[in-house]
Amino acid sequence: MEKVDITGLTHEGAGVGRLQDGLAVFVPGALPGERVKIELVARKKNYALARLLEIEKASPDRVLPPCPEAHHCGGCHLQHLDYRAQLLWKRRLVVEALQRLGGLRDIRVLPVVGMANPWGYRNKVRLHVARGRLGFYRPGSHEVVPSSHCPLLPAGLLELAREMARLLPGLAPGLKHVTLRQGRATGELLVALEVEAGWPGGKELAVKLAGRFLELVGVVALPFNNSREAVEETILYGRDYLEERLGELRFHISATTFFQVNTVQAETLYNQAAAFTSLQGGEEVLDAYCGSGAIALWLSRQAGRVTGVEVVAEAIAYARRNAALNNITNTRFRAGAAEVVLPRLAGAGYRPEVVILDPPRAGCDRRVLAAVAAMAPGRVVYVSCNPATLARDLAYLREAGFTPGPVQPVDLFPHTRHVECVVLMQNVKNG
Repeated sequence: MEKVDITGLTHEGAGVGRLQDGLAVFVPGALPGERVKIELVARKKNYALARLLEIEKASPDRVLPPCPEAHHCGGCHLQHLDYRAQLLWKRRLVVEALQRLGGLRDIRVLPVVGMANPWGYRNKVRLHVARGRLGFYRPGSHEVVPSSHCPLLPAGLLELAREMARLLPGLAPGLKHVTLRQGRATGELLVALEVEAGWPGGKELAVKLAGRFLELVGVVALPFNNSREAVEETILYGRDYLEERLGELRFHISATTFFQVNTVQAETLYNQAAAFTSLQGGEEVLDAYCGSGAIALWLSRQAGRVTGVEVVAEAIAYARRNAALNNITNTRFRAGAAEVVLPRLAGAGYRPEVVILDPPRAGCDRRVLAAVAAMAPGRVVYVSCNPATLARDLAYLREAGFTPGPVQPVDLFPHTRHVECVVLMQNVKNG
């Protein structure tokens, strides 16, 4: 056992201190300004990992987590940190990534836009099944921690998760994962069961859930699949989608379609992206990584035309469906990998005035960035869920002639280490 003074947080939210020999040590659950007693669990060449045993001197920003599983569940990293302090830390996280990884020392990072009520915000949750338990994986293991008290879930999803956990012991083996979705604006519930081939319990379970939850619009079964390949679903009850609303727009969302998990903050994010585009009504907009069309449709009424590109064919089908649902006729969607489609568009002389980049955590492929540079739009609006890859890609675009404007972080994931950012990049020549 050793005493350590915590001086900072890692990008994963663990406390950072120094052992007596000067080696950096990472302590999950500890906060800056605290003196803690620790037990070493691993010692590497350049750092050590430790378990928090006791807090001798607590940080004034420490709060009591409302969830009894907060330090055992892999979902939250910062429930023990006051929410205002979380927002300050997330801004520092973005600033440090941009400066250290992208060399962007002169870029302005605005204060993080947080939530008035940072609880019950998730519209989707994926739960794991193991040894008769339903819940989240404990960090670094496949041990399941129950989800029955998760304060990030709204009441409807929490009740549905509890009912699933109650019914679980009576089900035949073969259920591997459960995905629950709820439309925040509509209240509609959708359940997806990931099951082994031949699992017999689906229909009976669907009937029981439908009898318990009037808001349930569908239950589907998906074959258990560890790969990222598309899988066929079987409708066990109702339909295979729910309806959600963003602003005045309606969206149909399947169990597997990507949609931001925080509906309230998604509107904040998209409003900021729209403000950065400065659309006047006649511009051509390219939306790379468009998913099921949320940003494309959000911008469509301010643009001349929006072209969306997305590698997942099902998402493109839903994007077209959502455009029709909202009577939007000035969008077109193309299925294909952005790193393949964008170079072809650039080579064919396609020249949009505005490009939206909203890639996954891995960031943009270099071929995408090169194609955007060749298109020479006046403005690029980059929506990022990973400050590290954001810094890398902004550095590339700066070298290609784009000036980074302000960065607006938005907290879509309170009480976790994740933060979303919207950035304006203006073309020095065409902006």
